[in-house]
Amino acid sequence: MKRHFAIGLIFCLMSVCVAANATAAGIAKSRLVAERDAQAAGLTRAWFAQATLDQDREEVTSATLQDGVVFITTSGGVLQAIDAENGTTLWTVNVGREYLTAPAINSKIVAVLCGTRLVVYDRFSGKFLDETEVFGQPSAAPVATEREVYVPVYSQRIYAYPVKRRETARLEAQKTLEAMMEATKDVKMAGEMKAELEADYAANGSKQYLLAPLDEARPAQCPTLGVAYSAPILGAQAYGVDRLIWTTDQGWLMIGELQRSAVNNPLQLLYKLQATPQIAYVNESRLGNRFLAPRDDVSSAPFYVPQDVSAQNMVLEASRRKGGLAIVGVESGNVFAINDANGKVRWNYLTQSPVRERVSAFKDFSATKELVYNVYVPVESGDFFALDLKTGLENWRASGVKRFISASETRLYVFDQLDRLAVLDRSNGARLKTLALSPTKFQIFNQETDRVYLVSADGLVQCLRETQQVEPVRHRDETCADVAARLARAIETGVEDAAKPAVSNADATVPSAEDDSFGDDDEASDEDSEVAEDDPFADDEPRAKTADAEDADDDPFGDDSEASDEDDPFGDDEIF
Repeated sequence: MKRHFAIGLIFCLMSVCVAANATAAGIAKSRLVAERDAQAAGLTRAWFAQATLDQDREEVTSATLQDGVVFITTSGGVLQAIDAENGTTLWTVNVGREYLTAPAINSKIVAVLCGTRLVVYDRFSGKFLDETEVFGQPSAAPVATEREVYVPVYSQRIYAYPVKRRETARLEAQKTLEAMMEATKDVKMAGEMKAELEADYAANGSKQYLLAPLDEARPAQCPTLGVAYSAPILGAQAYGVDRLIWTTDQGWLMIGELQRSAVNNPLQLLYKLQATPQIAYVNESRLGNRFLAPRDDVSSAPFYVPQDVSAQNMVLEASRRKGGLAIVGVESGNVFAINDANGKVRWNYLTQSPVRERVSAFKDFSATKELVYNVYVPVESGDFFALDLKTGLENWRASGVKRFISASETRLYVFDQLDRLAVLDRSNGARLKTLALSPTKFQIFNQETDRVYLVSADGLVQCLRETQQVEPVRHRDETCADVAARLARAIETGVEDAAKPAVSNADATVPSAEDDSFGDDDEASDEDSEVAEDDPFADDEPRAKTADAEDADDDPFGDDSEASDEDDPFGDDEIF
């Protein structure tokens, strides 16, 4: 009797376990977008994958798409790289138990912040390469060019950490050793240093890239005029120049530049835009700012278009065209487009509602004869604007949109205010389909292709594509590998890339209402200077300052280099 009871009890327990597993499997399956629902919206599920994490105790902390790879970070300290086209896990590493930011990549490496550590891995294998402690507590994710990793910190600075090839670092160390041997004539010390150098290379020679030795000197740095809570974005890149764009909690849009040939302070501010509820000021001075009006907070990250296609720029010859456009929205509802090479505000558009989500801009595939871009702006009220990138004029608007996700040739994919995936017609903003979704923590902002990527908190990653679109529609003209190849050609030929925008030393002004808004900026008449005082975007302090001392009192952005330390919020003269 007891034996039969025991067998019955075991059978019941097994039944409960099987039912529990079936229920869990059913729940997991139900979180996937149903193929029938996807097809009704003209989509199909290309693939799905599960991120590496303990679902009971951990969750996804960031999900980004960079150069065809989906990068996932978790609260358990895991960084995972997933192929964006087939869902295959490329590699997985355990960085550490501290908070991980979204990674930054170039054509060779992946850099991620783990607490205050900047850790570098091989982009293709996930192999550990190097790490260093950053100067301060990071405030946002890093961004990487081919030669630097830029890290914003809470102390209102951005630091540039150089990345070098191991072979280059070894040659530099060898030269230093030879110089010390020549200076000291200490054979024993030289022998010890040489043995240490060889041992280090034997142990780490397989690491192709590493962070440049910092010793006790700080890397190049630049004031941010507030805390940068959004990762900086990259502007124009050339072999000797990196341009960087960021926003801060003090309402500034900043444009900085790293000049690698500069001996002192290679990372400097070029331009800054202070947005207020009524007007905006542009100024080139690097320090000292006094506010004359309440600031207008900048909550959204900027978006960069590599070429300024505005009429003012496109009327110029190709060799004279300048820079790209940084586009950003602010709390007052204004959207600004600023040329990153000369600081000129090309246009601004008022949406009447705060802009807190990222704006975006994509080429219009229907245009065949000329380069046409639309700027897509989601605002807090749910309105969704399509603006002409050249003029800033409204093409159409839609309603009920929360944020932008991706774009194909004829459709836009957005997340609506009811947390559903909505499909809009690119030509007029009409809503074509709406797809209900299970809860997703991240809808990856995709500026590279037309794919839709959805990531849940427990690590379920789904990729949707248009049914007939087997090959992805690619929006970016230049990948990290393309940038690396272009810079390599510049090294081989000894000629800087001709497409690099030239930095203008002219005042950061825009034409007045009486002037031709499509005129050649380089051939502006003297009359333009007469209206500079009324220009809300005028540069209040040109680099070549010739005004009398008494005029400085009226300059709301005067250079405080001669002021006391109390007036200088960044009074670190030995660094700057």
